[in-house]
Amino acid sequence: MDDTRIIELYWARSEEAIRETNVKYGPYCRTIAWNILQDREDSEECVNNTWLRAWNAMPPGSPA
Repeated sequence: MDDTRIIELYWARSEEAIRETNVKYGPYCRTIAWNILQDREDSEECVNNTWLRAWNAMPPGSPA
């Protein structure tokens, strides 16, 4: 899925946005987290927190 569609899902407050973000960027982000933390559980938690912050960063309405 392309980034534009993922962002549209975030604006729509669809939980599919998180799933699609994880599909597209999860392996990359987990690799970065692993390289820094060297711990699987901490790396996974870091990535999950990233998705949560992305979700919470979207304001309630789309800018004009």
